[in-house]
Amino acid sequence: MTSPQHPPNPPGPVNPIAPVSDYQHPDPTRADPNRPGADRPGTRPAGPEMLGQFVALLRSELRKTYSTAAWWALLIPAALLSLLVNLATGQGNGLAFSPGLGMALALGSFSSKLAVVYGVVCASSEFRHRTITTSFLTAPGRAQLIVAKAVVAGLVGAVYGAVSGIAGILGAMFAGGLSGGVPENLLAVCAVAVLTFALWGALGVGVATMMSSQLAAIVAVLVYLLLVEQVVSGLVSLGGWGQIESYMPGGAANTALTELASEGTLAGTLLGGGTTPWWLALLIFAGYAVLAVLAGAAIAQRRDVT
Repeated sequence: MTSPQHPPNPPGPVNPIAPVSDYQHPDPTRADPNRPGADRPGTRPAGPEMLGQFVALLRSELRKTYSTAAWWALLIPAALLSLLVNLATGQGNGLAFSPGLGMALALGSFSSKLAVVYGVVCASSEFRHRTITTSFLTAPGRAQLIVAKAVVAGLVGAVYGAVSGIAGILGAMFAGGLSGGVPENLLAVCAVAVLTFALWGALGVGVATMMSSQLAAIVAVLVYLLLVEQVVSGLVSLGGWGQIESYMPGGAANTALTELASEGTLAGTLLGGGTTPWWLALLIFAGYAVLAVLAGAAIAQRRDVT
């Protein structure tokens, strides 16, 4: 006697309110089962794969940069400031300002402020427009994303420095300050300015990531550079405690330029040079930029962006 055939058990009831998400975690060990190491959960991607992921992040950040008008909207006033300041200081050639010193003043005290503002805007715009959550979820890591933003902001900052240097040379030429040719120290100032502008862009990313608020970050950076740092260095100098301007972020960046241009002149000393070698000032400023990016990345790791 054969046993009665029973129909297969029907599938369980489907919960109509179960959460459904289209997002798939970008874990490379889960995305490709044939990948070496995919059978070991939690395996970190290999070095070449990590490099590929970082290059993809850079491309993504570059697309974000060139899809907006912020980068060239800030580049234009940076170049105009350099042209106008060099045009004005070119009239004092041989007196108070040499061409190199005028260029150091134009780039260090004026145009560079637009580079750091761009760095702030580059990072804080995602917090402002609430797209940072998506960026964090799709990136292989938050720290990698912040570093990629800093690298791209540094590249854009380098463009700011190069364009501002060219505009400054044109301003000096229009003022008649380069009738005897382009001095070597003027070209040296322009070359180092490309590096300082790149560091300014990266530093702006670090500050903006730490603060997340675009307006607060811009105001804080400008107030510090234009007021706080000047007041603190002035009080220290008046108190007879020495010169610390070259060891502060803005002062170190300016010293790297003025030291190349002033060659120990009185005007160069008054503008921030004469106390620290230019290469040491540049290293100090680079240290501030790296610390800002690392601090921003560390804060981003713990921040709740939901």
